Amino acid sequence: MKTYGKWLIRIASLCTVAGAFMGSHMAGSKDYSLMPTHGHLLVVGWLTLFVYGMFYRLFPAPHFLRIAKLQAILSIIGAVGMPVFMLAYNLNRTPLTIAAFIFPAVLLLIGVILFAFLMFFDKNVFRDK
Repeated sequence: MKTYGKWLIRIASLCTVAGAFMGSHMAGSKDYSLMPTHGHLLVVGWLTLFVYGMFYRLFPAPHFLRIAKLQAILSIIGAVGMPVFMLAYNLNRTPLTIAAFIFPAVLLLIGVILFAFLMFFDKNVFRDK
């Protein structure tokens, strides 16, 4: 899981860069209509992915390895896809953009639920060494 942790942290850093550029653009243009997308990009993209990445670096051998890998993949797709399609939805509100916005949000939610499952039921996570 160390490789997954490394990629979670790398993608989190890209979300930070994108969020910083988006914030700079909003400040410069004094147009704050992108604030929801900016906030989700930083909180879900940067903060959440970074925490997951650090967790998998600290606890690289979960008992439920397949669930942990699925959790990492779904979280990456959701954390990157949700702000992107949120932006698309805010620019052009159509049934297609709302569906595209909801799909990665659901994947992200599943990733959060899987992470909570690992925290409570994976015997390797909090095992004393």
